[in-house]
Amino acid sequence: MTPGIWTAMYAELPLHEALRALHACGWRAFEVSTEHLAAIETDHDTEGQIERAQRCLHDLGLCAPQAHAYLDADVAASNSDEREKDMSRLLCHTEIAARLGVHNVVMHPGGKHGYTTRAEQEHIHRLNIEAFRRLGDFAGAQAVRIGIENLMCRGASTPSELLELLEAIDHPAIGITLDTSHANVAALDVAKVVRELGPHVVATHISDNDGSGDQHLTPGSGTIDWPAVMDAFREIGYNGLFNLEIAGERHPVPAVRQLKLHLALEVAEWLVALADSQRGDTP
Repeated sequence: MTPGIWTAMYAELPLHEALRALHACGWRAFEVSTEHLAAIETDHDTEGQIERAQRCLHDLGLCAPQAHAYLDADVAASNSDEREKDMSRLLCHTEIAARLGVHNVVMHPGGKHGYTTRAEQEHIHRLNIEAFRRLGDFAGAQAVRIGIENLMCRGASTPSELLELLEAIDHPAIGITLDTSHANVAALDVAKVVRELGPHVVATHISDNDGSGDQHLTPGSGTIDWPAVMDAFREIGYNGLFNLEIAGERHPVPAVRQLKLHLALEVAEWLVALADSQRGDTP
């Protein structure tokens, strides 16, 4: 596993500047945040923004193996025009991500407004299947995989729900993104979730909370049993980005944010080394 962090820790900066700021705190691997993909998408100089980010990654020897496509997309919205508009943005973000060297793109399952009847549930399920097959075709053509993220209220919060959706989609370019905070808020055993999802995990959102809300804190700041989680990651053979998504640590004072970033890197490196030692590797 490679310690990484999502670039929204500096969402207020252009992507290339955010990468430099995070690199100054020691980070070398990243998830390109939805904020930065959206900024590139809507910039009057989209090509220039992509080129500056590519050059920064190359010049500093950095990598961005993961990205989070349009956060608010709902591919199972009841309105077909809204679905198509969100689909277009997801396709755009996937293309931008591929040009930045991303291998895995995080996306949310559709149906964010929930359902009240069995018929509505089945309709949302069908729309998700159709959407992710289309997205999978587009991503696969660019050698990119999509990781559907576990959420807390869309019929995709438990391993059984995610695996059922994944089986129904049945596409080689579609896997799962595991968000540890979402699993913990749902009162799930996070280590057990890792084991149940197993080889289907292609991307991660790593953070902690106390179970009362989606706080997204640095690991060790909440109630998740991290040694058990790292043992589970070792067991399933996950070797991708161990990506911290710690919005709760995005302090407005720059010096404090930098201190938090240094600490978060030490924690992430320790946890990855712990998984390696459990496997028998030398940390």
